[in-house]
Amino acid sequence: MKKTLVYKIVLSSILLCSNLYAKKDLIESQPEIIFQFDKLKKSQENFSLQVDFNKAVLLLSKNEYKESIEIFETTAEILEVPSYLNIGIAYYKLNSIDNAILYLNKIYENELNANDHTFSYISSCYYLYQISKDNKYLDTIIKVTSKYKNLSEHSKRMLADTYIILKEYKKSLKVLESMEFALDLKKALLHLKLKNYNQASIFLKKAKETTVNPNVLNKVLWFSVFTDLKSNNLEQLKDNLDLVNKNIRTFKTNLELPLEIYFNKNKYTPKDYLDAVVNLKGERKVDFIYYFAPFIFSDTQEVIYDSAKGFLFNSKDSINSLSEMVEYNARFLDIVRDDPILRVVKLKKLLKKDTKSYVYYNLGLSYAQINDLHNAYKYFEKAYKLNPGNKLYASMSLLTAKNLKIRVKDKEYIENTIKSDKGLYNYFGKELYKIFINPQYKTTYKFISYENTVFYKAINFLQKLEVGISITDDFLLEEYHKDPLIYLIRLVQRKKNENDFSYYSRLQDNIPLTLNNNFLEGPLIVTKYYVDILKGLGLFAKADLTINTKHSPSYLRTKALTDLHFNASDETIKILEYLQKEYKLEDKYSMYLMVAALLESGRYNDASVQISLIKAILNDSGADFLTAVQLIQDLKISSAKQYIKEPYLDSLIDFKLIGFDEYLESL
Repeated sequence: MKKTLVYKIVLSSILLCSNLYAKKDLIESQPEIIFQFDKLKKSQENFSLQVDFNKAVLLLSKNEYKESIEIFETTAEILEVPSYLNIGIAYYKLNSIDNAILYLNKIYENELNANDHTFSYISSCYYLYQISKDNKYLDTIIKVTSKYKNLSEHSKRMLADTYIILKEYKKSLKVLESMEFALDLKKALLHLKLKNYNQASIFLKKAKETTVNPNVLNKVLWFSVFTDLKSNNLEQLKDNLDLVNKNIRTFKTNLELPLEIYFNKNKYTPKDYLDAVVNLKGERKVDFIYYFAPFIFSDTQEVIYDSAKGFLFNSKDSINSLSEMVEYNARFLDIVRDDPILRVVKLKKLLKKDTKSYVYYNLGLSYAQINDLHNAYKYFEKAYKLNPGNKLYASMSLLTAKNLKIRVKDKEYIENTIKSDKGLYNYFGKELYKIFINPQYKTTYKFISYENTVFYKAINFLQKLEVGISITDDFLLEEYHKDPLIYLIRLVQRKKNENDFSYYSRLQDNIPLTLNNNFLEGPLIVTKYYVDILKGLGLFAKADLTINTKHSPSYLRTKALTDLHFNASDETIKILEYLQKEYKLEDKYSMYLMVAALLESGRYNDASVQISLIKAILNDSGADFLTAVQLIQDLKISSAKQYIKEPYLDSLIDFKLIGFDEYLESL
């Protein structure tokens, strides 16, 4: 006869009833499995057996294992399978592993139990897995439960727990959603594992409303804080931190589940990585402009260096090629073809007391291309102040300041300069202003310059993206397809009527995994774009990311990144220390890369010092956020809230709760 097994103790005896139900919360809150029958024949013998069995269950729940075993050995004469299971559990709790295996195997080795005593059978599998860590027991649970459509609530819970151990969180959540039990905290944590932060927040609120135990309530609150941090829900984060502060005298969850920053090589989902490269947004959109923006060679006339056509001179009538340039231009022609980091070093040496505005601008643009935006802004601003009629300088200053969240004192005056009809680079300046500063601004031109340049086409490309026009056959992608960045942008564009399978197959077949030097050195935007595509396709570990014949500084920085991903963080630190010493690198990317490497090497205090250095040099909101995370762990709530200013967006450094997985498995 198949018998129904339940978690809570149910007794017919009126004398024992009140005592047993007083223990209900204790028993249900424990992670171990406690079983008991609620249906037995109404004979005097079985009534007495029921009392004995439930008395043993009560002893088991009170950690009185030896006493419970003695009674279960008696009840096993009639209630063999459930008694053997509870004996096995009791021995497991006593760390008498050989005896636990003996009794659990008595259930597991009789395959008839899979049908007649399903819950006891899969429970024996669960504990045998806990002892041996052999996945065959988990596979058996899944195989057995798959045969039945109408599983009991407890069998479903066992199946959900099995999926959690196997890290198959979607399947676990699906099982839990089919159950009558609420289990809101468990569902919330599964949504956290799946990065469904909005859903996690909803279930945490439900758990908070139904939880009475103060210790569990503090855990719910701590998970809520963690969810807010991960989702950048800053206002709700501050509210939850205030609640933590109210309970600070008794709050110990930060010690039980410590909050820690760490290097996360796969911080985002594959879909997130691909979406970031398909849709040029945020910092990547700004980097796109820095990549294609022209170098300038005159203070009084519009003379630029186009990456595809060389030196160009603009007049109202035509664009003529200029091959003969003055001394600076001749020297710059060699410099512009050099490694981007070396380019900065060499251009700095050209600065003099009477430096022209375009020299400052070119240096600013070179800094921008290596991700050192603070120095980029410094020199863009110098260029603009020397030549306020140059609208390209003005717009580049404003968009860089916006990216750095720097308040520009004379912003209104600069904007009026850009909007005026007079000045150099009218089209470039106004269009950049419209895209990045004031989308409502309506541009008008008597004539448009540089229609044949790559920068003009790059701006046009962004304009199409902004309004949702298809860019699949855009002229920029067609004419400049040999450019490494354009090649990658062109590759990830989905073709008309291309389904997911065809799309991902095409990307996997065409993304270069070897012969990829052009993506590993040069402007940082190309390397970051390439790496994100590889992560989005799950191919990062399969790509050849080494160049044995070159040691340019930009490639060394790429090597520092790859070493970090392949468990060589000490090598990453050595490379970055060399680059900083040799080239004085103070860019945001390299400094955060150093933080990630220090964390991965276990040098937590050194990483904290580096974060403080980023705050001091770059005044970066990301460093403020990481400081807040560390202060939250120390329960310095008031101080932490002062550093929570902007959403946290860094792609390398993440934060986690130590013991999260173990706690989830225990629920």
